[in-house]
Amino acid sequence: MLEPLSYLTALLLGVFGSLHCMGMCGGIVGALSLNTQTGKNLPLQLAYHLGRISTYGLIGLIAGFIGLWISQSHDQASIILRSLSGLLLILMGLYLLGTTKALLWLEKAGSGLWKAVQPLTSKLLPVKDFKHALGLGLLWGLLPCGLVYSTLSWALVSANPIHSASLMVVFGLGNMPALLSLAAFTAQLNRFKQNKWVKIIIGLSVMCFGVWTIYAAW
Repeated sequence: MLEPLSYLTALLLGVFGSLHCMGMCGGIVGALSLNTQTGKNLPLQLAYHLGRISTYGLIGLIAGFIGLWISQSHDQASIILRSLSGLLLILMGLYLLGTTKALLWLEKAGSGLWKAVQPLTSKLLPVKDFKHALGLGLLWGLLPCGLVYSTLSWALVSANPIHSASLMVVFGLGNMPALLSLAAFTAQLNRFKQNKWVKIIIGLSVMCFGVWTIYAAW
C-alpha cells in the first residue's frame, strides 16, 4: 500500500466524514463550550481532542498487531487482508457519496463496549480542568461510530502496527477542525463539503484507491 496515498485517504475520510462525527460527538464538544472570541476554553478543547486522537492511535496500534499476526499465520492471508482493505475503501467512498449505509453495522458491533465505558464519562462531567477533558477524550474515542470503526477495520487489514496507528491519528486530525467548533471556519468547511462535485470527486478518489489496493494485492 502506498503510504502517502493511504495517509491522504485517511485525512480525507476524517475531513469529509466530520459532519457525521459532529452528530456523534457534537454534544460533548458543546459541553466544553469553546469561547471563540477569548479562547478561554481552548485548552480544554485541545485536551479533549488529544485524548480522543490518542485513543484512535492506540486502538489502531492494537488493530495493526492483530492484522500482522493474521497476515503471518497463512501465506495467502496478506492478499486477503489487502483485498478486504480495498473493499472497505470502496464502501467508505460510497458512504461519502451518501449512497450506502452498509457500514453502520459496525456501530452496532461496538455498542456493547460503549455501554461498559459510558458510565465512566459521567464521572468526568462537568469538565473543570485539563485532566477531566483529557480523560473524557480518551473515553469518547471509543464511541461506536461507523466511520471510525470502518477506518479502524481498514487499519487492521494494513497489517502494520505503526502504519495502522498513524492512519487512525491522521483520521482523527482530519475531523478535528469541524469538532473544534470554530464557527466561521466550520460554516465555510461545511459549505465546501456539501458541494455536489466535491463529494463526487472525493468519494470516487477513495473508491479508486480501494480498487487499486485490491489490484495490487493480486
